[in-house]
Amino acid sequence: MKSNDIKKLLKKRNLKVTSNRLNLLSKILNNGSAMSYTNIQRAMQPIDRVTLYRTLEKLKEKGIIHTAFQDKKESYYAMCENTCDENLHHHEHVHFKCNLCDQISCEQLKQVIKLSIPGFTIAKTAINLEGICKNCL
Repeated sequence: MKSNDIKKLLKKRNLKVTSNRLNLLSKILNNGSAMSYTNIQRAMQPIDRVTLYRTLEKLKEKGIIHTAFQDKKESYYAMCENTCDENLHHHEHVHFKCNLCDQISCEQLKQVIKLSIPGFTIAKTAINLEGICKNCL
C-alpha cells in the first residue's frame, strides 16, 4: 500500500490525514508482519507515548488496524482486512507467533472455527497460536 492509498483509507474512515497516522501505518505495512508496540515506538521517534497510544486506539476504533497478539506486557499490531470497519472487525484468521524468530503473522483459516459454550453468547473469538513458523522450520 502506497502513501496515497493510506491517505484514501484514512479519508474513507473519516480521519484526518496526519503525519503520525501516515508514518505509523507505513511502518506496520512495511514490517511485513504484526509489529510490537515497543518497535513501533522506537521506529516513530520522537513521539510521546500518549500520542502513540491515542493514534493506535483511533486506528483500531476505525477498523484500520487490530491487536494481533498480546504477549506478557507487549501488544502487537497488524493491518485489518478491507472488510473491517468502525462497527465490526471481521477476522477469519488466527495469530501465530514463532518461538524462534518472534514474528507474529495473521494466518488465514481453511475452515471457520465455531465455538459454543452452553448458556453463553460468543461475540468475538481471538485465537493465538505459538510454535515454529515455516521460515524457521
